[in-house]
Amino acid sequence: MTEQGSPSPAAVEERRKPRSMWVRMISGTVVFVLVVVGGIFAFRADGKPVHDVALTDGSIWVSGGRTGNWGRINTGSHALDAIIGGAGETGETPGARVERPEILQDGRQVIGITGVGDGTQDDREIVSIDAVTGSPVKGRARVPATKITSGGTFFTPDVVALGGDTLAVVDHQNGNLWGLRLDPEGGTSIDGLTDEAPLENALGPGAAVAVSEDGDIMVVSAENGTVVEIPAEDDGFGSPERTDLPFEESRVADITAVGDDWVVLDPEEGMVHAEGLEEPQQVGDGGEDEELTLAALQQAGSESPVVAVQTTERAEFVSIDDDADMGSADPGVTSGLGANPPREDFVKISRPVRNGKCLYAAWGRGNGVLWGRACGEASTTTSELAIVGDLVRRSGVAVRHNRGQVLLNDLDTGRVFDLALTVDPRIDTWPEGAPRAEQERYTPDYRTGSSSPSTTAPRSRPSSTSRTSTPTSTTSG
Repeated sequence: MTEQGSPSPAAVEERRKPRSMWVRMISGTVVFVLVVVGGIFAFRADGKPVHDVALTDGSIWVSGGRTGNWGRINTGSHALDAIIGGAGETGETPGARVERPEILQDGRQVIGITGVGDGTQDDREIVSIDAVTGSPVKGRARVPATKITSGGTFFTPDVVALGGDTLAVVDHQNGNLWGLRLDPEGGTSIDGLTDEAPLENALGPGAAVAVSEDGDIMVVSAENGTVVEIPAEDDGFGSPERTDLPFEESRVADITAVGDDWVVLDPEEGMVHAEGLEEPQQVGDGGEDEELTLAALQQAGSESPVVAVQTTERAEFVSIDDDADMGSADPGVTSGLGANPPREDFVKISRPVRNGKCLYAAWGRGNGVLWGRACGEASTTTSELAIVGDLVRRSGVAVRHNRGQVLLNDLDTGRVFDLALTVDPRIDTWPEGAPRAEQERYTPDYRTGSSSPSTTAPRSRPSSTSRTSTPTSTTSG
């Protein structure tokens, strides 16, 4: 001991040695365990890109309308992060029926449909897109021509459908059907699909197609009222099942899938038919004065006792289960347009979407987009999103959704609206359009088919929104 009664330095050092040794042993053990665990994770890693999870869970593909592009929206940064050219001509022949570029998505599976503006529907093609790389897959398939003489306003049924890793294409004129099971990882080549022998021959004229969430193909013929369902089985398809509905010689028919069941709309009479439903359900007032009922069935969705149907006036639910109790509530979205809006409004309806407990619906009206969302049992009205510049409304608005994310996509202009943003929901920045940081907006020039900036300044955006991502641009092959 020292004079002050404290331990000597030698004694202190002697007492520290055992403790230091234990610390070193424990530290070495911890490091060893961490190295082993890290090695296990490294060995089991599948080598996929870090961004892959976010991409497949939230990104939504959209159509650029007259820009002639397709694009991928990153819903995290609220911006385009990939652009593909070659989606269709931007010009149009006066008086010709115009088909805007379209795009279909089911998780990793992305299929683009080219547009035409000169009335030659034989020129439309299908393009498979690799959702991870944001580039087209080599090879294309032809879309059989769709020629409808309706005598009035109508909703064009689908001839290309995607769902559950199944791609289906039907010839509207004769009902020839092609189907392909896609690689679950995405990026499957569809080169020459419709040049091969059909999966089913001549199911009937006036054909439309849908695909369920499980990949089952469902086709209806408007002329003979026949529904054919072909189940998906592993890498192929099972035996078709045929049902004859009590209508025939209709000009068009619409079809969708609700769970494993098909649902068919006969616009001629305004009646909804469904698998297992004894009596069809009325929509609106039915066809009057040689006009078809302007109505569209919902996008294919999960099992439910009801189906969403959209008309000019409203998007609402119709029972497709004889045992279902609809209750007293009448949920839906009211457009505010009325049954017969002024012709100058050029109203086009969309397919409504059921996303969780909410119903989304949109209407294209002249220089604006009406949209609404009804959740639960309450009914709602619409809000309007204005579009800058003169617009001759040729196409409607698509409600895009993927993995619980929802966007609005104007098929004429290519405008994209992110409904998660409340201040300034427009997020598109197509080529030749002004970047959002500039005091200009992109406005198509419908006289020349080119584009030019508008002098309308963008409204302020939330400061937390990132605008730093730069889109990659690819030319479709």
